[in-house]
Amino acid sequence: MVLPVAAAVVAAATSRFGEGIARVVAAAGAWAALAAVAVLWLTVRSTQELSLGPLGFGSGLDLRLDGVGVVFGVIALTPAALLLTLQRRGWQESTVASLAIAAVVLAIESGNMILTAIGGCTAATLAVVQFDIEDVRAERPSWASVMIPWVALAWAGVTLQIQAGTAAYAAVPVSALTTQIFALIAIAALLGAGIVPWRGWAVRIWMRPSLRAASVTAATLLPLGLYLLVRAYELGNGRYPPSWLNLALATWGVLVALGAAVRAQAAPTRSEYMAETVPGLAGFALMSMAIGTVVGLFAGLVLLASAALLTAALPLLPDRRGPAVLLVAAAAAGVPPGLAFGGRVLGLADAFETGNAFGLVAVAGAATWLVAAAAAARSVGLPAGRRRQATDSLALVAAVLAVAVLAAGPAVAALASITSDAIAGVMTLPTGGLAPDPLSIITVSTRLPAVALFGPLLLLGAAAVALSKPGPATTAAQSKAALFDVPGAAATMRLRDRVRSWAVPEQYRSLFDPAALERVAAGGRPALWLASLVALAIAVSR
Repeated sequence: MVLPVAAAVVAAATSRFGEGIARVVAAAGAWAALAAVAVLWLTVRSTQELSLGPLGFGSGLDLRLDGVGVVFGVIALTPAALLLTLQRRGWQESTVASLAIAAVVLAIESGNMILTAIGGCTAATLAVVQFDIEDVRAERPSWASVMIPWVALAWAGVTLQIQAGTAAYAAVPVSALTTQIFALIAIAALLGAGIVPWRGWAVRIWMRPSLRAASVTAATLLPLGLYLLVRAYELGNGRYPPSWLNLALATWGVLVALGAAVRAQAAPTRSEYMAETVPGLAGFALMSMAIGTVVGLFAGLVLLASAALLTAALPLLPDRRGPAVLLVAAAAAGVPPGLAFGGRVLGLADAFETGNAFGLVAVAGAATWLVAAAAAARSVGLPAGRRRQATDSLALVAAVLAVAVLAAGPAVAALASITSDAIAGVMTLPTGGLAPDPLSIITVSTRLPAVALFGPLLLLGAAAVALSKPGPATTAAQSKAALFDVPGAAATMRLRDRVRSWAVPEQYRSLFDPAALERVAAGGRPALWLASLVALAIAVSR
């Protein structure tokens, strides 16, 4: 956490010497934070705690680095560091992005829910600031929409502090995690990360003319949202309070993935299709994590890691058709034997094995996967859409990231061994472990030979690529009709536009003007935001 803050300070201080120096410093701070997390964990491979003093009313400024924090820290920091390294930014953007990364690291490494809420509030506010610095006229989420979820999390944390005497993840009694508390955590997780079935801010930010702020925001806030649901397993001793909440969240995840797939198959341009890929993977990750089993949680982490790498690849893609675009689309669609393919297979198989209503969720997830695959095939011939500049070197990096996702499928059992500490921190592992060796994974009813199953597929795919003879496109990109139309979609969009057009009567606007309040909050100096967040921290802890 300290390293990105120090990088932000140095980037701002050296701005007079050129924006290139600020970008290098910000990228170095992100890479240093990633290296620090890895070194601290690999040195002892056990939970490390640090108390920096009290916040008030029994709540402390406590930091905690355990297996869950390491996994989510790596997932958030890796794409963020890549993006800060490869994208050209002004010193203001580099400074704010470094502060946002520091806030996310604080939220992930915090030892209690109140401190996580403070970190999330900071990261969400700085995300809005990034969007306004980049292009104040482009589409962005409202400040209220990204702040309300973290206020809900602060509410949950304060309630736990009052009723249970503590909001620390490792000390909250299991009986204190009531349905009402969990509902607040779930609201913070889903809305804070933009995991919704409709076209929310997590989709719209990918349609901006520039994707510098959008990519960093997606790379940090998406893992932070799902992190809360994993911590909820720790609070509930490996389960959610009532079991029907698992089914509700799994169903919500399928609806999110289905909404992304339906919009993707009707996308008029390739840029609009690409905007739906990461939210679609997030929906499948949520479905898998919500099943409530060790295999489901691991499948969700695999899908989240795939989404992280693709988040770094999307803003590097060129407008023209080429191998990089094709590889990224294939990796996101779950082409075998990719990492996204393995995560989807494990998640759907685990839902089938769990049985009961989760079997229906698995059937809906499989159908959603087919729609997403068809949308990926359709996207190849679509026009580019918004014109963005990307050099050949950046396109090569995007292709390498996509190939990494596609080729990592056989290594899914090795990833299970790496993430076993994180999973064991919130759930009880089977007697033989999740992955007794780097070659196979133990599921509820069988043993999945990952290398034997995915390895031949990888060899066949590599042979097909080697024997193919790619050539220049002979047909111009053109608009294509949607694969199918959703009944009532047009009427729903008209109703949404009508609701958005509602306004407060002019004679009352001086009394209530949320837009003006948001402009003042987003346009203030950083010292004002930080002072406000400190005041919020003191208020919620007293």
